[in-house]
This record gives sequence, C-alpha cells and structure tokens, in this order.
Amino acid sequence: MNDDFRFERLFEDGLHELAPRRAPDRLRTKVKAETSEMRPRARWLALIKEPPMRINSRTAAGSPTARVAAIMVATLLATLLVISAGVAGARLLAADGPIVVDQSGGGHYTTIGEAVAAAKDGDAILVKPGTYVEAVVVDKDITLRGDGPVEDIVITAPEDGPTWEVDFSYINTLPFALVVSEADATLSDLTLRGLPSRLLLDGGDTTAEGLYLDGVGEFYTGSNVAKTGGIVVNGDTTATLRRNTLRGGGEIDVYNYSNTIIEDNDLIDGPNIAGLFGPESVVSGNRITGTGFQGIVFLGGTEATFTDNVIEGRERAIGLGLGISTGPIHAPVIERNQVSGAANTAIELLTATGGRVVDNTVTDAEWGIRLGRSEILVSGNAVEGTTAGILVGGPATIEGNHVQGNITGIRVNSGASPTLTGNVVCDNETNLAVLGGATPILVDNEICEDGVAA
Repeated sequence: MNDDFRFERLFEDGLHELAPRRAPDRLRTKVKAETSEMRPRARWLALIKEPPMRINSRTAAGSPTARVAAIMVATLLATLLVISAGVAGARLLAADGPIVVDQSGGGHYTTIGEAVAAAKDGDAILVKPGTYVEAVVVDKDITLRGDGPVEDIVITAPEDGPTWEVDFSYINTLPFALVVSEADATLSDLTLRGLPSRLLLDGGDTTAEGLYLDGVGEFYTGSNVAKTGGIVVNGDTTATLRRNTLRGGGEIDVYNYSNTIIEDNDLIDGPNIAGLFGPESVVSGNRITGTGFQGIVFLGGTEATFTDNVIEGRERAIGLGLGISTGPIHAPVIERNQVSGAANTAIELLTATGGRVVDNTVTDAEWGIRLGRSEILVSGNAVEGTTAGILVGGPATIEGNHVQGNITGIRVNSGASPTLTGNVVCDNETNLAVLGGATPILVDNEICEDGVAA
C-alpha cells in the first residue's frame, strides 16, 4: 500500500467518522439514481450541494454551515485549551522556580530584601555575585542561597544599623546583616563581611551551612565581656550550623539554652564557640585554630554533647569546658576531642554535676583535665606535656587513661576520694600526687617507678 493511497483511505475514514451514520432518505434516493448502487462508505457527502436538511435552520445538522461552525468552535476551544495550558504551565514554572536576585538587573530583584518581601513559604531565593549593603530579616520558611563562588556573594550591614533586640544579661541590641525571626529557613553559600554584619537566629528552626564570616563580630580577649558574636542563636531556637567558616571577629554564641547542632565548622584566628546549651545540643567535628583566647566554652546547660572537635592555640585560656558560669552545668558528654596548646586548662569541668570525659587527646597545656567535686567519669584519655595531667577534686572515676610526659601525672586534691582503675601513669616527673586528706582508691593501675608522692 503506497503512501498516497494510505493517506486517501485515512482521509476517507476520517470523513466517514465525522459524517452522520445514515444519510437522509431523500439523499439516499438521489445517490442511488446517480451512482446506480450504494457504496459502503459515506460517499454521499460529496454530492451535497443543496440547502441544509432543515430549510428553516442555516446550521442544521449535516449542513456545510453546521460543519464549518463546528470546526470553528472546535478550533476555538482547542486554541483556548492550548493558551490555558500555557498560562497554567507558566504559572507552575514561576511557582516552582527560584526567585533570582542580581544587582546587574538580570534577575527578578536587585536587592535581597525585596526578594524576601515578595517570597512565600517554600520559595527559594538565589543570590548572584555582588556586594549587597543590606540588613535583611527573614520571617518566612524559605531558602536563601548564593549562586556562584561564595566569596563573591557578600552581604554587609549598613554602618548605621538597624539593630535587633536580644535577651541576654549584658547585651541589649545588636546590629546585623541577616536575622531569621521565627522561621524555618535555610541559608547557604553566602559571605557576611565586616564587624556589624552578624547572623542572628531568633526563633524557629534554621539551617545555616556553607557561610563565610569574614571579621564579623568582636574578638573575645578575656576582658571584654560585653563582646558580641558573629553568629548568635537566641531565644526559643533550634538551629543547625554546618560547614561554615568564621575568620577573625566574634564567636558562635548560643543563648537561653537553645538546642543547637554545631558541626564541621572552621573557626580561625579568634572565633570560638560558647553558650548556654540545651539538652539536645551537639557540638561536633569543629576545627578551632590559630590565635585566640578560648575554644569551646559552655556557660550553662545540661546533657549537651561535645565530640570530635580539634582545638589548637597556645593563647587559649580554656580549650574545652566551663567558662564563666551563668547557669547549672549538668552531665556534659566530652568525647574524642583533640585539645593542644591551651595556656590554662585543656578540658575543665570544675562546677559540672556529673558527665563523661572519654577518649580525648590532650597535649601541651598548663592543666590537662581538671575536675571539680562531682562524680564524673574520666576514661580512655591520653594526656601528655602538661604541668598536671589529671587533677581530681571529688569522687570521680578515673579509668583506663594514659598519662605520660607531664610534670605531674595525676594529682588528687585535698579531701577528694576518686577511684583510679586501670590507668597507665608513667614517665612523668611525679606520676601520682596525693595531697593531704585525699583518699583515692587504687585498683590495677600501672604507676611507674617513683610511685606516689605525698
């Protein structure tokens, strides 16, 4: 069957389907007269040259006018359907696509504030490279993400503010570049630059990842108590801070026992981590290096977890532990951290109630692990190069630690009654020092040559 014949058959079949199933009787007679026989297809259509079947109706069924009208109506409906589908598709694409901020005018908006004001919950905002001098409040459940090299997408706060109120004892208001207020937002791949260009998270559940803070907030020197951080978690906030870099400037501050996940961040030349941590807080895998005063300091909290952090720097008063206490410290978990070069104490739990200090590595510090008067488990730690490796002030359990190369290996302070089990205490100038009135219980320890110093 050739193509021309196939097309003819298909065309005829199409007309057959469109035509009425039975021709009018008066036309059937005419067809018989002119063709001498009935054809199996509706060939009578080709013979129609008369007015419509109903003389009084110009659009009677089966008439040429009716067919033309039907075709026009069908065409119009099809056109409307196509247009409607296109409009609906465009609306769908607009709803699903990101809002673009571009200073050059190539996006939907030229400022981040305008884009946030226009956004709805669930929207994504992409920020193109540029320096945006703005103070932006995000109060919607949106994503705000840099689209390009992070160092080329800069937000810097205006010199004259505005400010944001925070609820903490020595701080009333802070200038800012970005505030997330009572929203579940995601911020990523942006640079905040300059001292006032802080990130404040005040309520809601926010994730901030891949941010670069360059000189944001005030460097803590140990005397400027009213310093302000680069990232501040405030109020009833659940926050996740992940893979951010803070260089120079202020710390990551957690206020009001907020539950915060702080993981895999780099804090270089100044910034540290400090706060009042909620019971579900986890501070893990962070690297705190370069010059600075302290590493990870908890000012209050309960059952927070601090694991796998690396803290380096001789200028740090405290590597990891208790700072200026403004609230109770209960049962912190300190595991697998590496702390070196602490000018004062590497790991400190002087006023904690309970807790665990397990499998940490401490080197080159004034004091290694310093405990108060509560029942704390200290297990599996390696301590070397300190003035005193482990200092015990209460009924702690000290087990399975390796303490060597220190001036004093383990020192038990007056009145303390710890239990020492399975520790290796060797190659220290004094391996075990027991001060007057202390009553340690010693079980299966390896304490080398010089034994116990009274």
